[in-house]
Amino acid sequence: MLFDPSFTDRPVDAGAGASWQPPVAAVARRRSADCVLTLPDVAEDVPVRASLKWREDTSVDAVVLEQFRHGPLLAADVEAPVSPVDAFQQAFFAWARRQLPAPLRHMSFGLDLCDTNAVTDAIQHQYDHDEFKPRTPLHLGVKCSDEWVHQVGDLAEPLRRAHPLLLHTIFETVDRVSGKTVLIRTPGWFLCEASCMHWEGDESATDEDVREWLQEMNGDDADVINRYLPSVLRPLLCPDEIRVPAKVEGRRSRSSTLSDNELRELRKASPAMVARVCVELLALKHLLRKAGKSGCLSDGYDAQPIYSGCTLLLAHNERTGELLDDHMENAFQAGEATEYSRFITFSNTRQGIREQYTQWSLGLRMLHHLDRLLALVVDPN
Repeated sequence: MLFDPSFTDRPVDAGAGASWQPPVAAVARRRSADCVLTLPDVAEDVPVRASLKWREDTSVDAVVLEQFRHGPLLAADVEAPVSPVDAFQQAFFAWARRQLPAPLRHMSFGLDLCDTNAVTDAIQHQYDHDEFKPRTPLHLGVKCSDEWVHQVGDLAEPLRRAHPLLLHTIFETVDRVSGKTVLIRTPGWFLCEASCMHWEGDESATDEDVREWLQEMNGDDADVINRYLPSVLRPLLCPDEIRVPAKVEGRRSRSSTLSDNELRELRKASPAMVARVCVELLALKHLLRKAGKSGCLSDGYDAQPIYSGCTLLLAHNERTGELLDDHMENAFQAGEATEYSRFITFSNTRQGIREQYTQWSLGLRMLHHLDRLLALVVDPN
């Protein structure tokens, strides 16, 4: 800030006369000053000197060496490396490409290799960032840097004709894959968000259950209250054929999801598009069984992603768009969200390394088949 020593107590001239120009000698130095600038007293316990401390560099060479020793990385994938880290990057991403043979066209997904300093920078504004306590200095960042919104739209009709439970099976399988890889926003996610915002967290609430609550939140505005009643909002977010499909007459299974045998029979009896959907569902269910209880790509530190892999809806409408916009705005204002889904710390033990690569392989293959499924059921319009 600049101070003009001749400005104090100057009468106001309401803009009359020549505009003010700063004097040449603006600093008092050794001459007498036209005014006195007093500074506040500073307590004795306030430090008068500052020191800078640089972060320690994290050495990942030892962890990298263990990945080559016990993991599936191939030296043949490395060409003219300039450092151990460079060699590891080349080998790791070559391995990842073999698990994910084609680029994902309908999802946002990427992998980054990060040291501990990079992860700390990414999560530094999160309230619980102190919970990140890595055992090694090398981490796999699972990244979603954008989000596409897809709808089944008109393609839902041939799926309904093929089998009344096929749509429910598709969304249920997508939800299961989402739990093993990256978040996929489906009708269930939107229903959960709406119930937390308007129905005290009860997804099965009736109009009478929440009317009093809505009145407390919105006063006597009947239009607003009616807009958020479960009978009005729930069908637009998560229709019953997705949430609680009707029982199919003559079907013995109690599960509302088609079994592998039912999918195989449906594949044989259906036209090409439905048959290919069944093929991808069978592949995903097989990978989910192999994964068992393992987290695949959902282990590690939750980085609070602002974006999901994608949004898949039966029909995108004003109310789903409103919920998604509100969620994004709240996440931006909170300032804690990142573009990463997870940070997974690389193991440095033989068994841990082998288990990690097995899980990651399953996760990447799931995303590959999920993307193929989306290519079949997403309305191109």
